[in-house]
Amino acid sequence: MLNHIKMQFMNFLNIVEENQDEFKKIAEKLFIEHAIQTHDSLFRMIEIEFYWNSASHTDKSTYSRKYVDPKNGEWFFHYSGVDIALRNEETGGYGGILIRSILDVNLNRIFKGPQVCAMRLFSGTNAFEESIKTKIVKHKFDNNPIIESKRIGLGNNAKENGADMFSYRFSFNPILI
Repeated sequence: MLNHIKMQFMNFLNIVEENQDEFKKIAEKLFIEHAIQTHDSLFRMIEIEFYWNSASHTDKSTYSRKYVDPKNGEWFFHYSGVDIALRNEETGGYGGILIRSILDVNLNRIFKGPQVCAMRLFSGTNAFEESIKTKIVKHKFDNNPIIESKRIGLGNNAKENGADMFSYRFSFNPILI
């Protein structure tokens, strides 16, 4: 029963259309209806980038799954930071949502940069006494206008097939109190 509820909760992550509109809808749900809960704080995602690779949507800037093969909705750590993993078993498509900036709701403080976000979200848990408790939870936030732009910091592999031109970066400017 619990697994069924978890799957319904994550259904909005299923990539089918592989286009800008689909990624924007997912970004809106993450920005407005979800937060990241850690062992000591609550974070709002305020800047994310989508990476998606499949037979019909080539994006060579998407990390291949050489060492681990995360399922849809799992955390995927890589050289640039941390993603919410994306996978479509039917099409063989895979990718992730890179977390670029977060707002600590408790501190009313913004943390920028993918590696900074990964450190902030996953550090501070005792390695001998606790398991990692970082998870995405339902949480209602105000609706802010979303800004769409091109992804940043891409290497030459993204230029090979024009993936550097995808506007798969979504963000907004939160109002700090």
